[in-house]
Formats: sequence, C-alpha cells, structure tokens
Amino acid sequence: MSAANDMNGLSRRLAAWCADYDRCFPASSVERAHTAITDVVGCLLGGRDDVVVINAGRFLRAAESAGRAGVITQQATVGAPWAALVNGCAAHALDFDDNFFPPVTHASASLVPALFALAEETGADAAAIVHAYIVGLEVEAQIGKRMNPSHYASGWHATSTIGAIGVAAACAVLLRLNEKGVLHAISIGSSLAGGSKRQFGSMVKPMHAGFAAMHGVLAARLAASGITGVEEMLQGKWSLSELYAGGTQDGDSAASLFPHAPLAIDEYGLVAKLYPSCMSSHLGIDALLGLSREHAFDIKDIAAIDLHMPAFMIANLRYRQPESGAQARFSMNYCAALTLVEGVPRMAHFSEEFVARMPVAMRQLLPLVQMHERQASAQAAALPWGGDCQARITFADGRVLEQVSMYPKGCAQNPLSEPEQREKFLDCAHGKPMGIGAEALFGMLKGFSGVHALEEVFLALRG
Repeated sequence: MSAANDMNGLSRRLAAWCADYDRCFPASSVERAHTAITDVVGCLLGGRDDVVVINAGRFLRAAESAGRAGVITQQATVGAPWAALVNGCAAHALDFDDNFFPPVTHASASLVPALFALAEETGADAAAIVHAYIVGLEVEAQIGKRMNPSHYASGWHATSTIGAIGVAAACAVLLRLNEKGVLHAISIGSSLAGGSKRQFGSMVKPMHAGFAAMHGVLAARLAASGITGVEEMLQGKWSLSELYAGGTQDGDSAASLFPHAPLAIDEYGLVAKLYPSCMSSHLGIDALLGLSREHAFDIKDIAAIDLHMPAFMIANLRYRQPESGAQARFSMNYCAALTLVEGVPRMAHFSEEFVARMPVAMRQLLPLVQMHERQASAQAAALPWGGDCQARITFADGRVLEQVSMYPKGCAQNPLSEPEQREKFLDCAHGKPMGIGAEALFGMLKGFSGVHALEEVFLALRG
C-alpha cells in the first residue's frame, strides 16, 4: 500500500469515526445494545461455576493483580485486564452467548466484560459503555467484511483475532482517546490477535473471548500511555488482511459508516442463542425440533439422521462421540440425539454429569447422525451465517421426513421473544448469589443506559 493510500486506509477511517464523540446513535440501536448486554451478563453468570472459569480464577488469585475491577470468581477486585480476562471467559464458557456477523465473533462476550472492567476503574457511566459497545461492534463488522469468509474458513477463531481489535477500539472510545489514540489502539490490538479454531471443544476456546477482552483493554491502555504502532495495520503489505486472510479482500473494499450507512448492530444484528452449543449446530437443532413438533414418531424406529449443511459448520462440529460437556457443544451427533430425545437443549444437558450418563436412547442415536456438505442456494449463501441446513430422518420402514432451516432461532428474522429472553437470563442466574434478585437485575439491564448507580450491577457480578 502506498503512502497516499495509507493516509486514507481503513484503520484511519475507522479511528476518525470512532473518535467523533458528538455522534448520537439511534434509540433503536441503543435498545438492541441493551438486549445484547442483558443476554451476555446472563451468560456470564451462568458460566461462573464452569471448570475453566474456576481454573482461570485460581490463576488470577496467584497473579495477585491489584485494582478496582470486579471479577466473577472472587470478592477481591483486580486490575481491569485481569477482570476482563476471567469475565470474558465466563461469558463464553457455556457457548450460550450471542454470535455477530459478518466478523463471525462472539462479540458481546469480549466487549461487555472489557468495558465493564474499564468502567469500574474509570467511573464511566452506563450510556458511555453502550456507546463504546456499539462502536466496537462496528469496527469488528467493518474488518470482518474485508477478511471473511477466508479468515474464518482458514481456521482462525475470529473472536480472538478480529474481536481483540474491536475491543481495543471500544475501550479506546470509553477512555475518550483522540483519533490518534484510537488509531494506535487498533494497531496494537492487531498485534495481539490470535487463536485457532482447533481449540474448539477445549478449555482454551472460551479463554479466547477472555483473551480478546484482556487484549483490548491492554491495547487501549497502552495507546493512552503513548505507545504507537504502524498507522495502517488492516490493509497493505504484511497487514492483518494479508497475513490472516491469505491476502484476499473479500467483501466490500470501501468503508461506508453511519450516518451514511446503517450501523452494524442494526444491519446485521446479533444472533442471541436459545441453545447453549456451538452456533453451527443451531440450524440442525431448529430443523429437528420442527420435525419433532410437526410429526409423531418413535425414535426407536429411526434408521438414519442426515444433516446437510455448509462445510465450515461441519468442520466446527468435529466430535462424533463427545467425552465432555465442552466437546458436546461442538458435536452435531450429540446435539441431534439430544434434541430428538430431550427436546430443546438446555444448560443442564451439557453438564459433565449428563454427558457421562446420557440416556440410552441418545447413545443409540449418536452413530446414526451423519453430516453432509450442502451447496447453499444463492439466497442462503447470502445470509450472514453463510447457509442453511436440511435435516432428513429415515425410518426403518423406509419413511423419510425432511425439513430445511434457514433462519436460526435468535436472529433478526427469528428473534427470541421477551419471555424467552427472560427465561434464559433467569436460568443462567439461578442459584448465583448476586445481592440482588435475578428479575430485578434483568430489569435494570434491559434499561441499561438509564442506570445511574452501576455499583449494584458490578457487585452482582463478583464471586
């Protein structure tokens, strides 16, 4: 990239847009942010007792990081980067948090813990957190449009690559850095980006959301302290696009930003999950649930369960015989058998105890599940999640049932209802000591920008 082009590169345009603090976002965008923040706080509470979170908290106590930010595993406060690390991990531990396209990130699981931790240290108010959250989503979307599908398909876990940069920009905005400061936060964040999808099904996978949260806080803090980097790290020779996306420039090349274009939170929205498993399993779950509701059949008569889906979804769901709750979340075999035997997948279905002692009927169905690559129609391929899923159940007598699912539960075309949002939050918060009732906390978060005393929210998220 020439010096002239570098002056007008994506990094600089994003930094200038982020640092315009006079910009006001539409009320509808703010409302969507409230919903997403509420959802991920529920996921954070739900993940509090997961083994990876407990282990991360054990490390944190050994690290003895002093600070003013609350962390889900203990009462003592720690430094913002450490709180972001563990709380980001907790938010993603159950794989129950939302997905964000086109970057293909678990954006909220890293953005919200990072912004909460930084806000506790700086005293930023709720409205500033919401503004920074929307900005972080926008940065991730603009980068994702240029790097995907190549970046994600090649094996990078975008939550910890693109996510780290989005969090860096959001944290820089919460610190109210000027354009140069945001620019260097983005540059620093790009040098902290990393994480392979090979970690799916392991403890490290949820740590990726924690890494993105921690790295974003660090990048913004370093930029605020005067650390500078190359001003255009998103495009050009040896840039993020060349190194992490094979030198391709998939998608649009020009950044069209609000108010001249819709905000990413409005254009793409966030896909809030109803099932605590990998997003790649959700279209299959939806299709099988539809068949179960529309047809009466005995699962003992099933001879084969075939799921035709995009190749990248198949690659993500690589555990045919899962041996842990983490692996079960990345197993289409498990999710399909679970759906047909138990119905809607719930948190308890992915506990270590349930996986170890799964019903005999599920064990019998596991080997009957086969995934097949599906060539998506033009309409399905254009969807943010990249395709649809055809479920086919074949019975011993030759009867066949089929259903195609195109819009996963939780997306803008098939959203969670208010009762479903509340039920999910209460399920996640059940049994968690918070110093405030779960219903009351849910109500506060749903009107988050209007919360004047954030201490009650922050205290609810301490161990």
